Amino acid sequence: MIADEERWDLIHQKTHTENTLHSKFAEDVEKNFPRSSIVLDIGGGTGSDALYFLRKGHKVVLLDISAFALKLAQSRAKEENFGDKMVLKKIDFGFEDMPIKPNSVDIVYSRISLNYFGAKHTTKIFRDILTLLKNGGKAFLSFKSPDDESEMEYLRNIASVYEENVFIENGQLRSRFTKEQIEVMLKNAGIQSYVVNPYKEDLTGYRKDHKNILFTNVISFTKTE
Repeated sequence: MIADEERWDLIHQKTHTENTLHSKFAEDVEKNFPRSSIVLDIGGGTGSDALYFLRKGHKVVLLDISAFALKLAQSRAKEENFGDKMVLKKIDFGFEDMPIKPNSVDIVYSRISLNYFGAKHTTKIFRDILTLLKNGGKAFLSFKSPDDESEMEYLRNIASVYEENVFIENGQLRSRFTKEQIEVMLKNAGIQSYVVNPYKEDLTGYRKDHKNILFTNVISFTKTE
């Protein structure tokens, strides 16, 4: 079975382009960032959204499992003279704690990068995110949802069921949690005040190998004392 690090290196090698656009999701949520924030980008890949945040005047800590993606993200940041405003760290989110000090970031951001774990581990990640945020810090997290009926039909026909709305395909977990499941996990993580909303992200012009609409659930919450 292929290791996750190698799997993601191969995916990024196959799909990256020189001028990959930042996401519509990044554009939408950045409007809610305090100016000059320290942004933790979880699973940010080759750094397209991170670069968008840098251009908006923020500093970024980018975490990813792929050494290839991180190297490319670093190169892209240096090309735009942002090398001193972005820190990159390699991490396997399935086995390692995030190497970030508690109460140290203003924003935790993740776009469909945490869809690879069961409910128990996802709950742990939510708890860790809460710990890493400063008081008053905000989280914006998007998860692929089960509202994409064609994808869910594919997973039910091709993949094995690991637990409710979590599947195993080619040795990799894929979660498609409902809004209600996410709310339970957030409460179990000690996050009492949150919003979970369905969000259809427009992917037109983003990548040729994608559908035009990405069905997600978006989590937002603020850490309070």
